[in-house]
Amino acid sequence: MNKLKVFRKIPPSDVDNSLQEELYDRMPQNIKSILSNKNSTKRMLSLLGWDLLAENLLDKTLLTKVDFEEKGKPFIPNSNVHFNISNTKGIVVLVIHNRPIGIDIERLRAPNKNIFSRVFCSEEINYIDCAEDFTRLWTRKEAVVKLFGGGISMGLTSFSVLKDKFEAFGKSVEIKPVLIDGFISHLAIYSRL
Repeated sequence: MNKLKVFRKIPPSDVDNSLQEELYDRMPQNIKSILSNKNSTKRMLSLLGWDLLAENLLDKTLLTKVDFEEKGKPFIPNSNVHFNISNTKGIVVLVIHNRPIGIDIERLRAPNKNIFSRVFCSEEINYIDCAEDFTRLWTRKEAVVKLFGGGISMGLTSFSVLKDKFEAFGKSVEIKPVLIDGFISHLAIYSRL
């Protein structure tokens, strides 16, 4: 995976309205239009993610060109700059690559058995034995979903993320861990098997 860069930002412990407004004011209109309906904690995490992208794009004008796929995945048209942003309580991560990419990050979370049959194939369900297993598989699945730009309705039980390289939706995918203390994070890219 050449030209891969991962960035992270820790949000302030309090949701600071003045910082939110400062970040919001710096965003181009195309980004502002997707931020207005979020509660203040989620809005702050989103703003920090977009700010992280703005800080790390070599061509600062690219932020004004960001567009969104039908299911909401952001992309930069006519560019070889691909990115993905994820956040959870206490952190925002950004990955930039020269190929399409997805990333997810979570704190350790207890298994939610109510969603198993909608998200995991039987092989994955049998693998889950503890919170770490659940969170590991969840972030791997979510990274794949974000790579493809879809949602839970994509047919997530049709593939397994137990291996680092596999086929999903007719494409070869590779998953890599992203090591960040206190969190479980994975990224997914299309691979060349």
